[in-house]
Amino acid sequence: MLKKIAAAALVAAAAMTAVATPALASAGGCNDRTCIEVDGSGLRVDKILARTTHGDSFYGHFHIYGGGIDVNSWTGNWTFSGYSISPRRDLPNGSVLCVEGWEKTDSGHNLIGRPCVEVHF
Repeated sequence: MLKKIAAAALVAAAAMTAVATPALASAGGCNDRTCIEVDGSGLRVDKILARTTHGDSFYGHFHIYGGGIDVNSWTGNWTFSGYSISPRRDLPNGSVLCVEGWEKTDSGHNLIGRPCVEVHF
């Protein structure tokens, strides 16, 4: 009986360790013509990349925001290589990071995508 209790405690400890393991190693995705890539571990975000979809380009700017971050790139020609920032800090659990691509036109700016990722354990 004592061995069964010890084995159950070991399984429970292993399960708790697995739950506490950070979920974010890197995450990303695209929406319309704009993509986001986030590199980090746990709640720590080392780099956020805003870029276009493969083979696309536009003239305008990127807006990166969420979790206390609010940064605009300069206005220019953007391609797949994109624009990146390096926060190198922990963000609040559940923070949602988003990138907006804004294409400059004769009549103003057009939103060309808003992908987001969540930072969490």
